[in-house]
Amino acid sequence: MIQSGVANGDITPEPGPVLQGHWNTNPSHSVLYPLEVRAVIFAEENAQIAIATLDVIGITKVITDRIRAQVANIIPGDSVMVACSHTHCALPTLPCLGMTPDPEYMDRIVETTAACIAEAAANLQPATLGLGCGSAHFNINRRPLPGASSMTLNYGGIVDRRVRVLHVTGENSAPLATLFHYACHPTTLSGANGIISPDYPGIARTRIEQTLGSKALFLPGCFGNIRPAILSETGGFASATREQLDACGHELGDEVCRVATGLNTRSAEGISARRTDIAIPYGDLMPEEEMKKMATDESERGQFFTGPWARQVLEMAASDTVPSEKPTEMQLMQVGPLSLITIPGEPVLEIGHAMEKRLQDISADLWPVGYANDEVGYLCTERQYEEGGYEPNAYPYYGEPAPYRGEEEIILQTADALARN
Repeated sequence: MIQSGVANGDITPEPGPVLQGHWNTNPSHSVLYPLEVRAVIFAEENAQIAIATLDVIGITKVITDRIRAQVANIIPGDSVMVACSHTHCALPTLPCLGMTPDPEYMDRIVETTAACIAEAAANLQPATLGLGCGSAHFNINRRPLPGASSMTLNYGGIVDRRVRVLHVTGENSAPLATLFHYACHPTTLSGANGIISPDYPGIARTRIEQTLGSKALFLPGCFGNIRPAILSETGGFASATREQLDACGHELGDEVCRVATGLNTRSAEGISARRTDIAIPYGDLMPEEEMKKMATDESERGQFFTGPWARQVLEMAASDTVPSEKPTEMQLMQVGPLSLITIPGEPVLEIGHAMEKRLQDISADLWPVGYANDEVGYLCTERQYEEGGYEPNAYPYYGEPAPYRGEEEIILQTADALARN
């Protein structure tokens, strides 16, 4: 029989630093809602897995491996997943967008996450599981329309409004943990406003915990090209008001609660984890003349970010030191009837759907989990590279020398190998 334990910790920083996600240089000035860590353990006989969720924009594999090393005496590294909500209203935790994470804050994240995993592992109890699905409707595709290049409210674009729920009850059928999965960028509120917040996932989490009495953990779907449908007066995207932000979180949280309360949880068997290293090839460099123009850009953005990036890539090209691929990892976790497969960056929704379709014959329920264990930037389809737009061309924001090439098939083949091993 599966056992489970859960714990939480606080990683709310003091306001002051610029927040990471939206381009800006404005210092943060206040905390709207706290940033937190959640950890849940699932165990069966000699097998244990740990899932930790963080209210940050992302972390590198180096940080994930540091967390794994801290808990290696409890759980093997291959059995530890760290998933990030990708809120754009938190401190820098990635070396990108011209920003450098504060080492002391990163130490705090590592220590708090490891402590939560250890606490959850120390408080295991017999558990029953229930899987369910509902829907929430505040997300929308943001890919440009034909002939355009900028983000738009693409009402005809693919979108996934499923709200997927794993509800865990403990001793005496008391609610223990509620894992929920949704595909929408946590960009309801712009980080340029200087307000620290976990965005809609944190608001939904609080709503769930107040209603159900369980600890709630948000697992991000494949939402590289999906965002909240918050409209400006002119019909484009806008940063939410406090009321709009709360409404999104409450809609999602209330739907999770509706689904969870209707589930009959049952005993389940089967706990396992597998992890594998992968490498994603780079494509062609940006044309030299375009990079030279960026290298001499005197605007604020050029001086702070794009100029240094272009100069670095030009130097690598001149010295023939441009890397050919990006090393990273993927991971499979199985909890009873549920399979979780991690994707180490910002996967577009099409990749998640293709993964589910490819593996529908071997998994009763599969959740592709983006933004997990590493953050390597946007992961797109071949068609999107042909179409252009933001996501296929955002690699400079992540400090990568060139766009990726063929990542969709690499991700799908790796998921297939992990699931069928």
